[in-house]
Amino acid sequence: MLERRGLSHIEFVITFVIFVAFIVFAFVFFSPLQSGRAIKSSLDYISLEIADFAEREMETYSVSILPGASGDVAIDIPGISNRINASVENSSGEVIPSFRDSTGAVNFAMPRDNFVRVKYSSAFTNGARILGLLINDSRYSISSSNVDKIYFENLLLELNRSYFFNYAGLKTSFNIPNRIDFGFYVIFNDGFVISSIKDVPDNVEILSTDDRVAIVRSSGEEEYATMRIMVW
Repeated sequence: MLERRGLSHIEFVITFVIFVAFIVFAFVFFSPLQSGRAIKSSLDYISLEIADFAEREMETYSVSILPGASGDVAIDIPGISNRINASVENSSGEVIPSFRDSTGAVNFAMPRDNFVRVKYSSAFTNGARILGLLINDSRYSISSSNVDKIYFENLLLELNRSYFFNYAGLKTSFNIPNRIDFGFYVIFNDGFVISSIKDVPDNVEILSTDDRVAIVRSSGEEEYATMRIMVW
């Protein structure tokens, strides 16, 4: 009889332990807190997807040209794919009208101080046709060069159009679960705003992140703007 009571007590303890384990399992895997974790991970993931869509690599070369050249000129920096376009700015950061021709040479009007920054990226659009006098590579020198990944306004506008005209398709291409929605907006220094926000239901949890990011404007100028990304 004593042995039977001992076994019964052990069975009770085991049953109780299994019950507690089930409660803990249910709390961990079905707790509303999991929703918050899913939204947080979605915010990080969507931020990466937006960057992948709207950022491109940009190569920048600082070029000093020997005195003597004037008017419209052209330089051909070797090793740059002919399939990408260029943008040129002067020493003050002002964009100079430029055109990259079929040979790969970048044509532009020579600034007074004989210094330019030539930027190459697949996100640039080619400018109006200019044909300048090609400067021999012995007549100019590259003082520095660097490669960055940077946002482009024209790509953000393209993402904005996709957001409103094909939101479901955009979510599919981003691999965003059906239960998660997102939006973003960008505020530029001149007050222009790219707003991509759908109607947000009442009483939903919204997470957001704000960043100051460098963006190449459609004019070719580069500036910092505020980008907010939201998920709910």
